[in-house]
Amino acid sequence: MEQGIFLTIHDLLRLTGGNNIKSAQRTHKAIRDAYSKTKRKLTIKEYCEHEDLNYTEIYNFLRGSKK
Repeated sequence: MEQGIFLTIHDLLRLTGGNNIKSAQRTHKAIRDAYSKTKRKLTIKEYCEHEDLNYTEIYNFLRGSKK
């Protein structure tokens, strides 16, 4: 799957407008740890829930609307 439901570090950089990969990695890991210590992937939905953001808007921003 080319564009899945998982949030990558680069997606996180796009969302925050940042350019510091290490900072984005720490944020990504902190959110993953909030859900589970053994979790290695973070979904867009989990990110939206954690940051209290609208899932549809974020998903469309990252993946582009197919409509």
